[in-house]
Amino acid sequence: MSRRFELVALPVSSGVGYDAIVRRVAILGVVLMLAVAAPAQENRVRAWQQRLHIVEPLPVPVLTVAPVNPFAAALDVPPTLKRATPPRKLRVLGVARVAAYVDARGVCHGAVPLRLPFPALTASITEGFRKARFHPALVGRTPRPAWVVLDITLTGKIKNAILSGQRLTLPSPAKPPVPRVQTQPYPSGRLRTLPAADPATLTSPPTPRKVRIRVPGRQLEVALGALVHVTSDGRCDRLVPLDVPTGLVRWLAAYLATWQLAPARRGGQPVACWVVYSTRAILKFSKLSSTAVRPVPGATFNPSGESPSAGTPGGA
Repeated sequence: MSRRFELVALPVSSGVGYDAIVRRVAILGVVLMLAVAAPAQENRVRAWQQRLHIVEPLPVPVLTVAPVNPFAAALDVPPTLKRATPPRKLRVLGVARVAAYVDARGVCHGAVPLRLPFPALTASITEGFRKARFHPALVGRTPRPAWVVLDITLTGKIKNAILSGQRLTLPSPAKPPVPRVQTQPYPSGRLRTLPAADPATLTSPPTPRKVRIRVPGRQLEVALGALVHVTSDGRCDRLVPLDVPTGLVRWLAAYLATWQLAPARRGGQPVACWVVYSTRAILKFSKLSSTAVRPVPGATFNPSGESPSAGTPGGA
């Protein structure tokens, strides 16, 4: 609060006595002292203000984020595929993740594929685990039945491929891409009811003694989808898998490396861009064989239907 003060001059020769002038000057001094002290009292924190902790919440603005696809771009002419050659006899590698139930004798009673690098592997993996043998889990020195999560490296070749329905479409500006996630399978009722030791109590988990997976050669039809980056000179130099089994990423990358395209154009000039590539591929596989089997450190499996712990991720 501001105050305005005016100092009034008192004439000596106006017939007012000296004593009266002194009294008026004294009164004026007291008024000035009170006026100066008033702001100090206003700024002082009073006791009732210290007792009342009143907080006035400030409104927080609510923002919305528009769905923007960073792969989308405005183009006058999209790219078109002119020439491509599917690779032949290409070696492929993938890692399957499997949960296996091992009893106190080291006999495997069944397996649940958790993640598969190639299509249609479930039957071959479950068949291979029927003949698998393990060193059983231990609690102290006592063998106990338990679940174990394993990574199994599979290698083989894709002899050749026939592609149909190949499409290049521009990404939607308002719909960011979402990679497909494999659904999580769970064991049959028989496996769910078998007794198993709590993983936290195990001195050592089951360790593989004899596990061998063999997948016979066959021909499979697979739907594939990926984001593909096309350069301004009509080549493909990057991809983002959207619907590609992990074991087929190397094959798809080798195929895209053979592409020759008419590049996209904007304002009459060739420009780089991303496109969504989709196709159906008939792939002829040679036999696949397991080359390594190892337990996943820290990974556990709950057969009741809850998701297993991640553990150390397996590569492809």
